[in-house]
Amino acid sequence: MAGEILLEKTTGKTDPEGESVSLGNLEDKVNLFLTKYQELKKERDGLAAALNVEREKMMKLEKKLELLSQDREKVKTRIDQLLHRLKGVDF
Repeated sequence: MAGEILLEKTTGKTDPEGESVSLGNLEDKVNLFLTKYQELKKERDGLAAALNVEREKMMKLEKKLELLSQDREKVKTRIDQLLHRLKGVDF
């Protein structure tokens, strides 16, 4: 069946408490896996939060750039108007 996990039969080795040695190893590996998973999940969440902060900064900078571009165009237009007026003056 798809997605089914099969465990191999143990060789019969047991520790003093009667648990299978391979089962104990599996439990250790699962615990390590879960610990690493939680660490990676926290790291991912931290990176996602940092990404959102950077996206907000980028949006603010894009708005600022747009405003500066508009101001530049206004200044350029005014200078062009002044130069045009000066062309009409006889010296």
